[in-house]
Amino acid sequence: MADNRDRRPPSTQGPQQALKDIEFIKELISRNKRKVDESPPYLLIWGTYVMLGFVGMHFDMSVWPNWYWAIGAIAASALTAVTGIRQARRSPSPASEVGAFGWMFWLPFLAVFLTGSFLLFSGIVRAEHASFLWMSLVGVAYVSLGPLTGRGTVVLGLWFIVLAIATRAFLLDYQFLVLGLLGGGSLVATGFVLLLRGKAR
Repeated sequence: MADNRDRRPPSTQGPQQALKDIEFIKELISRNKRKVDESPPYLLIWGTYVMLGFVGMHFDMSVWPNWYWAIGAIAASALTAVTGIRQARRSPSPASEVGAFGWMFWLPFLAVFLTGSFLLFSGIVRAEHASFLWMSLVGVAYVSLGPLTGRGTVVLGLWFIVLAIATRAFLLDYQFLVLGLLGGGSLVATGFVLLLRGKAR
């Protein structure tokens, strides 16, 4: 006679875990959609910052970059912080959840800043190539946000990388004008498009 002592009912852990994973993915997609809906102010702030910075350098390479990039970064960061606080107060998600996701969203840009600064200050990349370096690194940061925000940021990041390569190869004399209008300008245009799309819903 067969021993029934080792017979156990089939485990339900597999199906239950699969349902939990599906719910987590659905919640993550929902949060990502809300984050994209909240992105226009940031695109407008930093797009304007990049656009004015590069266009200004086309006309003045001696005084403008020495003060604009630092002071502009402080002003843009302050506006970003104020915008983030206001959005967090309006968000239906718990504050801790919003904060954690915010860190995930901004982490690639922090990595870009540290990497670019190291390459420039260490002399690995020469100053005359700084514009192409920053545009390419920002493009990589946007591409890396793809799993969080979808293909829109991937397309924007690839555009930045291609723009940096094409400008370096064919439009070197107009690099600042091109990177400002087509690089920073693309962020501003994307911000306006998403803002209008959100109002139309």
